[in-house]
Amino acid sequence: MKGVTFIGDRRLQVQEYPDPEPGPGQAVVSMKASTICGSDLHIYRLSKEAIQRCPKVIAGHEPCGIVESIGAQVSNVKPGDRVSVLHAIGCGNCEACVKGYDYRCRNMDTIDGRPWWTGQTGNKDGSFADKILVPSRGCLPLPDDLSFIDGAIMACAGGTAYEILTKLNVSSLDTVAVYGLGPVGLCAVVIAKGKGARVIGIEPMQERLELGLKLGVDKGINAKTANVADEIRDVTQGKGVEVAIDFSGINAARTNAISCVGFGGRVGFIGHTDVELVIRPSDLVRQDITIRGSPIFKTDTYFEMADFLVKHHLSLESTVTHRFRLEQAAEAFTLFDTRRTGKIAFVWD
Repeated sequence: MKGVTFIGDRRLQVQEYPDPEPGPGQAVVSMKASTICGSDLHIYRLSKEAIQRCPKVIAGHEPCGIVESIGAQVSNVKPGDRVSVLHAIGCGNCEACVKGYDYRCRNMDTIDGRPWWTGQTGNKDGSFADKILVPSRGCLPLPDDLSFIDGAIMACAGGTAYEILTKLNVSSLDTVAVYGLGPVGLCAVVIAKGKGARVIGIEPMQERLELGLKLGVDKGINAKTANVADEIRDVTQGKGVEVAIDFSGINAARTNAISCVGFGGRVGFIGHTDVELVIRPSDLVRQDITIRGSPIFKTDTYFEMADFLVKHHLSLESTVTHRFRLEQAAEAFTLFDTRRTGKIAFVWD
């Protein structure tokens, strides 16, 4: 089989690997779609020296496909099943997993070599390959009404967006300001519109702003050319929005998100960026503001999201602007690195 590895300085290689064989509790999934995550760029951009400190594994962590084979002691999936595959797979037995926060598991299996906030580093091959070997408990059923690309996006970007929208109780009563219309922000637009919310999209890249408008953004604001705070005040008749979520990780966006919500507003932060944010607690108290952070998503969220997408006839595949074969990985990453696209997917027949 073919697989993609990053070799540093924005370079990668596609090479042949042995086909994986499942052991006890494992499944081999034949890829049908695997999408590129914004966090993949963090590893792709590492220098040759820095990348030597990363595990030598196949990249990619948004897999979806068909179960090809299973090992002993596997009962939750069978060959032929359509599945989305988690990239952070909890053990199911520890305190975090029992409480439902399996993404906080300290015994988790992770794929594609990325470091996690648990202090672990993934040491299993990822999904930019023809096949992937994973613990079977990480394989989640994909409804027939959803595409393989839907399933790949749900495995990370879509699930992350759905989780924070759920935590903030977004509904048809809300106007939601989405800061950053990259892949996760675009997923949030689709889901928030499905919940009946009005959406304001804030984005400095005109191409992504236009894509957001196509996906349902009611008011687009170019963060490069407009005064975001003034625009939001105008749109909301001075009240501010009910919900503001920053998907960019940029300090200015997070500060603006807090200031743009009205009384009782809810603010969400997504993304692992090492920034420091100065907040005046008195502002939160006077305005009764709630701030929530959210890393990825709980396994239970996947099932809620799948039901929601099917019920409301929504497709996260609508966020995809480009599709590539695995052999075109260098071209795909060069394009995605411009940050002017929507989601990019690798697809298989």
